[in-house]
Amino acid sequence: MNAETVWLGCGVMQAELEALHRRGLIQGQLHFLDSLLHMDPPRLEAILTARLEKKSDRSHVLVLVYGDCCSHMLDMVRQFQVGRVQAINCAQMLVGRDRYRQLMREEAFLVLPEWAERWERIMQHELGLTRSVAPQFMREQRRALVYLDTGLVPVPTQQMDAFSAYCGLPWRVEPVTLDALLDLLLAAEAAARSIGGAPTP
Repeated sequence: MNAETVWLGCGVMQAELEALHRRGLIQGQLHFLDSLLHMDPPRLEAILTARLEKKSDRSHVLVLVYGDCCSHMLDMVRQFQVGRVQAINCAQMLVGRDRYRQLMREEAFLVLPEWAERWERIMQHELGLTRSVAPQFMREQRRALVYLDTGLVPVPTQQMDAFSAYCGLPWRVEPVTLDALLDLLLAAEAAARSIGGAPTP
């Protein structure tokens, strides 16, 4: 009997993974950590390590749904012999590698649905970008805000209008499917199964 898959991911992808799970396209247990841990990589790494240590008994197949979000992510994958999606961040998971590269060349600032609801806290409290500083900083780095619309929730027009006004960038919607994400998840799960799950380090 195959071991059950445990998906351990960032909360920014919770709605998308839950949708795939409901549709029967992925199976197993879903576990998520707060997406704001992305702003504190050492803390994220410590929490991920603790979670992996608790699950590292070969009774589950473990898959990390994280990009390059902390400095020792690849070391954790090797140490605990788990699967991990092959993407540098969650936005790339949604749009795919080629489209992600195009959007980066266009100097787009990609906004995922979960972060669209929290943009003010992220900009002000996590990044320290006040209303007086944000426009100059953002315009030096990016040309537009691009909301990645997975179709799972209504486009948060009011929040994106406010975000746009705050940082001085126009915004637009980029419709995306969950196909690229699903392909990454299934490949990571297959890789995890090929090494027999996560042994005790």
